[in-house]
Amino acid sequence: MSIKRLPPEILGLILFEAVREESGKPSTAASYRLLGVCFQWKSLVETTSGFWTNVYIVFKANRNTTLSIFPTPTPDQYLEHLDLQLQRAESQLIDVYLSIDVDAERAGHLFGLIFHRAPFCRWRSLEVLDANWNDYTLPIARHNDGFVNLEYMKVHYRCKPELLRLINHTVTSKLRVFRGYLEFEKIQEHCPNILSGISEMELGMSSNRPFSPPPNVVDLTLPYLQLNDLCHVEHLTLTHQQSVLHFVNFDWTNLVSLNFAVSEAHAFPPTQHISFPRLERLFIHGTFYIVLAYFSAPRLTDLQVDRAFYPTKLAINRLEEALSCSFFTLSPSEVIEILFPLNKMTLNTLVRAFSETKRLKLHFEDEQRGWETIRGVFCDWRIGGEIAMKGGVEAGSPDPTMFMKQLVSLDLQLKWMYEEGMRENWRARVAKVLQDTQGTKLKEIRCTWKGEPPLELDRSELMKDVPKG
Repeated sequence: MSIKRLPPEILGLILFEAVREESGKPSTAASYRLLGVCFQWKSLVETTSGFWTNVYIVFKANRNTTLSIFPTPTPDQYLEHLDLQLQRAESQLIDVYLSIDVDAERAGHLFGLIFHRAPFCRWRSLEVLDANWNDYTLPIARHNDGFVNLEYMKVHYRCKPELLRLINHTVTSKLRVFRGYLEFEKIQEHCPNILSGISEMELGMSSNRPFSPPPNVVDLTLPYLQLNDLCHVEHLTLTHQQSVLHFVNFDWTNLVSLNFAVSEAHAFPPTQHISFPRLERLFIHGTFYIVLAYFSAPRLTDLQVDRAFYPTKLAINRLEEALSCSFFTLSPSEVIEILFPLNKMTLNTLVRAFSETKRLKLHFEDEQRGWETIRGVFCDWRIGGEIAMKGGVEAGSPDPTMFMKQLVSLDLQLKWMYEEGMRENWRARVAKVLQDTQGTKLKEIRCTWKGEPPLELDRSELMKDVPKG
């Protein structure tokens, strides 16, 4: 069927997916580009409000507003463009990016347009970069409904406290996510209503002293662990490197996921084990992996390990050291992902240490080394035979300790340039791994190149190709 014959509702869905960003919002610039394709698309996009709900209000007095969709319009031209977009959005809730630095007169023109076309009660999300105009009573004085449908808010350090107080005055319990590049003390001073209702909070700046997050906050992102307590937090992300010794002083009873990096400047292990009784997901950055040997997490399902900006060789050596530690007890039940390429020895140690994991996800940057590592662990039974001989097992026979006992899926992320014929070559390699691991629970292998459809091979599919008799 020709695309011209598609029903308008189907074509609209396809075009909307084409302009959707990773955040899920429609790209306004991409929507404008669709207008120039043909009359049919222009008519459809112009009259479909969903294409126009992502609104950039960037209004500056000192310089022309520069947007990718318009060639440096004057302030009057920009207001015309903004008016047109808000008309097209109709009565839909909108997502707003706000950057304003104008005098009171121009702010009056802007807010007059906003009150008419898109009052605050239709704002679903708000990101504030700059908010600087003379009369901060203007927005609320002329519109009393306020931000009653606001669900998400992000403010940068250039946001004036007057605007924060205005928003804080009218938000409701619908606001669940707050992200701010401000100290907690300032947010606490200007936004008490916001803090009392949100469940997710991200702070981009360190506080002057330790603080206690509101008890309603269960998802917390901070630069450093500058807290008095964490007993109610379930999801914690620490964006800067820090000493793991700080972890000893907290009660981790309710923590379900932890994302953190350990500072090399404080690279020494804690003096005692740290218990995470409910932890399910753990993501560690850096190379000081020995700290994992001091973690106890009986409910752990997912473990992700990254080297950050450290050399791969250092990361491999540190991971080998941690996995070989006699008191290493972590054993995720579902997924392990290593975000840097391993050598054969360390991968061998890993599959022994994590014998209960069902899915292993590995990243490789060089084709030859990547295949040699996979083959050396999953296909080379001479190594397995030598190990088996030490245990009294017949040499050359498959050694079950070479594998994770519960491993069902192997996911290979291949980060080199895809070339013609590579898929057939890797299909043969994957088939060999599945053949050489018969008798184990390994059922499927997936290879993924950037920008290419993944290669997937299942053991049952492989068995269909084996001649009968």
